[in-house]
Amino acid sequence: MAGIIDLMISVDDIFPLVCLALLLGYFLYIVYYTLDLFFLNPFQRIPALTPQEELLIASHLPFFNHLSVSKKERFKKRVVRFRQRKRMDFHEDVQEREKITLLLSATAVMLTLGMADFLILSIKRIIVYPTQYYSRITKQDHYGEYNPGLKTIVFSADHLLEGFRIPNDNRNLAVHEFSHAISFNVANKLYIRSYVFLIGMKKIKWLFKNPEFNRRMGQSDYFRAYGKTNVHEFFAVAVENFVETPAAFEAQFPKLYRIIKRMLNFGFYRMPH
Repeated sequence: MAGIIDLMISVDDIFPLVCLALLLGYFLYIVYYTLDLFFLNPFQRIPALTPQEELLIASHLPFFNHLSVSKKERFKKRVVRFRQRKRMDFHEDVQEREKITLLLSATAVMLTLGMADFLILSIKRIIVYPTQYYSRITKQDHYGEYNPGLKTIVFSADHLLEGFRIPNDNRNLAVHEFSHAISFNVANKLYIRSYVFLIGMKKIKWLFKNPEFNRRMGQSDYFRAYGKTNVHEFFAVAVENFVETPAAFEAQFPKLYRIIKRMLNFGFYRMPH
């Protein structure tokens, strides 16, 4: 009996220490992650992009060319960090893997350049198939998809690269799927940027259901039909247009353009005309 009592006492003594250790570990993780976000982490070396990589980004993402010098530097550092931190799995005979990895990292950074959290914790794994693939989850063929439960984003390599080939056709698979992931990521955070984002989504939902707005969309044919699937797909399609043809977007749908600009915190962006 005495042995059992002694064991109970020792467990009671240890429990507060275990709790303290867990809290300390969590605190250290938050500090590490915060330092990582702001490039102050002494444990992480940040290699620079090569001139060839920078040229590849500039030629495939015109957005990059319209940034200020300071924003370009921030963009490049974030691309390297994103590429370092994300697990990318390539299936079968996917070609141009380094190019795809770079363009995916650059796309994620582009869409989060106005946010502090650019690592998108709602994405842990990125899978790339060579072409259209069959999803065992949806039981359908896909070009790309985002699964919030698995924190996984999936792409078809040929459709992915096609989206970068023509920079102003309002079709970019990487932008589309990352928009879904970012929407999920920001909506589940408790800070002012999340509040602004959620208010923006509420406004978009109102527009999406508004008969007059739908009539104007139908007359202009500016947004592709897939955006009518639901409000989440409409948001992702609208972000594609926002990135690829911003001047036309602002001219035809100025209210929606301003909403998305605030949601992404793109007040710094010098829009090309």
